[in-house]
Amino acid sequence: MRYILGIETSCDDTAASVIQEDGTILSNVLSSQNAFHSKYGGIVPEIASRKHLELISYVVKEACDLASLSLSRLDLLAVTYGPGLVGSLLIGVDYVKALQVALNKPFVGVNHLEGHLLSPFLENPSIEFPFLGVVVSGGHTVFLLVSDFGEYQKVAETIDDACGEALDKFGKMLSIPYPAGPLIEKIAKAGNPKAYPFTMPIIRDNFYGLSFSGFKTAASQLIKNIPMEQLTERTPDLAASYQDVLFRQLLRMIHRILDKHRVTCVAVSGGVSANRTMYEMFSSKIPLPVYFPSKLLSTDNAGMIAFAGWKKFLRKGADSLALPVLSRLDIG
Repeated sequence: MRYILGIETSCDDTAASVIQEDGTILSNVLSSQNAFHSKYGGIVPEIASRKHLELISYVVKEACDLASLSLSRLDLLAVTYGPGLVGSLLIGVDYVKALQVALNKPFVGVNHLEGHLLSPFLENPSIEFPFLGVVVSGGHTVFLLVSDFGEYQKVAETIDDACGEALDKFGKMLSIPYPAGPLIEKIAKAGNPKAYPFTMPIIRDNFYGLSFSGFKTAASQLIKNIPMEQLTERTPDLAASYQDVLFRQLLRMIHRILDKHRVTCVAVSGGVSANRTMYEMFSSKIPLPVYFPSKLLSTDNAGMIAFAGWKKFLRKGADSLALPVLSRLDIG
């Protein structure tokens, strides 16, 4: 059995994981920086990169200790090289390059989006191709037809904000601390999703784009017209209605794609996929098996990077020390 170390530092979470070649997770360690960024209402890139530099060696050691493996027993190193914050990416990539030189082990750079896309396999290895992959996170909302590992066709994506970004900005309007998504979900459970009927945008038949910016504008206008003394009371209804229309737009696009493409199932991933309301809506309204990763594998984590790295290594072999970091990196 071969062992793969994955490292993820694309944004504000320092993560390391050791998996076996069959996808069995031996350790999956994550150090969150939320406490350092929440007072600023979002991620401060300089703080993020400095914290990665402080933490990465400890996080990697913890991952290896939990897996009962020394660094010398690893067979492959995998690291996120994009997309993300350049300073954060550099910490992870340069750390892995140093390990490669010291240990003489092969390494591969992994597209962060591919990590999310393949994350459902870690808990559902029986997923069959072709399937529709839906990556919904704070930075991305993209729909991909997946015919095999490494064979991805983008069929739809957001044309402005990502779904997770739209949630965070809505939270900021209501002074909900960053990251707002989990708190919005919690608040929305006490609200009525039909209390505020947000208008769904009209999409032409041959257009496969989504827009979330209009919902933000509509929410901003609603909030401005609510008297301050009533805002706290109405927040659950606002949160439930806003979250509901975002997820219904995603669901509408899934149905449009399924009408034109034959797939075996739908696999949803990315940080927003940790939302149970989304899980229940999609599971009940999509006429195919629907797979969601568990909460730890939904958010940024290194287990998904290790798995995607192993699959890439089998297809393309190792990368060289010339591997760059890329703040912008597409998929499909």
